[in-house]
Amino acid sequence: MNKKSAARAAAVIEIGTNNVRMRVSQWSKGRLATLDRLEYPVSLGHDVFSSGSISFDSLREISSVLSKFSAALLSYNIEKPKVISCTALREAKNRALVADQLKVRNGVDVTVLEDSQEKAYIYQEIIEKLNGCQLENGNTMIAYVGSGSIGVAVYDGQRVVYSQNISMGALKLHDVLRSLRQEAEDFHYIIEEYLDTIFNRIAISGFQVKNLILTGSQLELVASLCEAKKSGAPYEISVKKLTSLYQSLRTATAESIANRFGISEERAALLYTSLSIYTGFLRFCPQAETVISPPVDISEAILRRTLMPKAASTLAADLRESAIACAQTTARSFGCDLEHSAAIAGTCSKLFDRLKKIHGLDSSKRLLLELAAILHSCGSFVNVRQHNQCTFDLIKGMDIFGLRQSEVLETAFVAGSISDNLSVEENPDFAWLPMEERIVISKMSAIFRLANALDKSHRGKLRDLKITLEDDQVIFKAKASENTLLERWAFAESAQYFKEVFGLSPELSIKFDMI
Repeated sequence: MNKKSAARAAAVIEIGTNNVRMRVSQWSKGRLATLDRLEYPVSLGHDVFSSGSISFDSLREISSVLSKFSAALLSYNIEKPKVISCTALREAKNRALVADQLKVRNGVDVTVLEDSQEKAYIYQEIIEKLNGCQLENGNTMIAYVGSGSIGVAVYDGQRVVYSQNISMGALKLHDVLRSLRQEAEDFHYIIEEYLDTIFNRIAISGFQVKNLILTGSQLELVASLCEAKKSGAPYEISVKKLTSLYQSLRTATAESIANRFGISEERAALLYTSLSIYTGFLRFCPQAETVISPPVDISEAILRRTLMPKAASTLAADLRESAIACAQTTARSFGCDLEHSAAIAGTCSKLFDRLKKIHGLDSSKRLLLELAAILHSCGSFVNVRQHNQCTFDLIKGMDIFGLRQSEVLETAFVAGSISDNLSVEENPDFAWLPMEERIVISKMSAIFRLANALDKSHRGKLRDLKITLEDDQVIFKAKASENTLLERWAFAESAQYFKEVFGLSPELSIKFDMI
């Protein structure tokens, strides 16, 4: 290991499905420089995908590896590396126990990245590496194939406008269909049909994809076998060679693939499932002659945000834009009124900023209010009579770009609270939440309801809205040229709940245009 001292160095340890990896990096001369990488094989994926839990034998092995890595980091004066895990712990039933034991044994706090968080890091890292690539003008599909999950996104050149996470990766696919492989002679038909059921649910036909980005598990091996060019960071893999490689292995056994390429049978099996997934994605960009494949690593993405100047704020801004764009794509598919949603989002943001010293909420809640405004009408597509409950149920089950599941749940409660009381007596879902969480959601809902009331007719009647605080009142002043009886009624209905939450009386003053 390189023993030289590294100024402003940082380390990330990733507990993965196949190994535990450590990367030490330094920001030097305007770029992220890797100082050291260590890797130790640990087969957690088979544990999780077969039994649902991580065994104590594996736990002890992880603990031992972390001890060795921590000792090695002392030469860099790094005592607190960032320890992360994605699929390996995310899908383990005993993840809390494993994290607790690693805290006790090794003194480390393990951050388990949720699927949408992981993919947000990955996509931003991919986009970072696309600089200088010759891409056709138009939309680019990004597919990241991990060991236990697949992320699919559409990038329009500025932001991610569609995102979907699939709980199926190369290793997981191998383990799920392991028994069938031993029984079926035509296993390739089974795996292709199984993948068809997954790919047919990816609704991106309306985006007219011009470029295809494929990366993830087994990329380096696939790129090598396809004799891919590597101009700069990304590989350029010929679609013909990728297809030809899969066809040559389509009916082969893991043993024959291993013998052919001089690799282990386990890696050969993963190569087969990875190729099955990679070639399956070609249907989304049938005119593509080349697939761009930048090698990406979640630890590198996190280190870039840790060490690169202003990277954290840039990521936050990009995440916000992409989260809103993805939510708009979803809302559009449900036939929502996006002009109405934009009006509510704008008022929510304005009211949130004005009440900053009153509500005491974290600035991240502002984005959740905007997302709730965009998605709040989705439930009407399912059932107009029970649209609030339907909206809640739909959003609760969504993957919203870059958001943790707890944030998605908050968004669902706020969006579904237009006329329903958030009380433990009337809302059993709300009753299960800790009191602190209920208070946060109540504050956001009070803001959201008032904002929604001000465009109750969906006609944008109020304009030039100004919000001021005066003693125990919140004064809303606006101009209008039409009848605003409906808005005033809705405002009065929502004002009572707002007063119960904040102790402030909302007052609406409308100045009508002279005829």
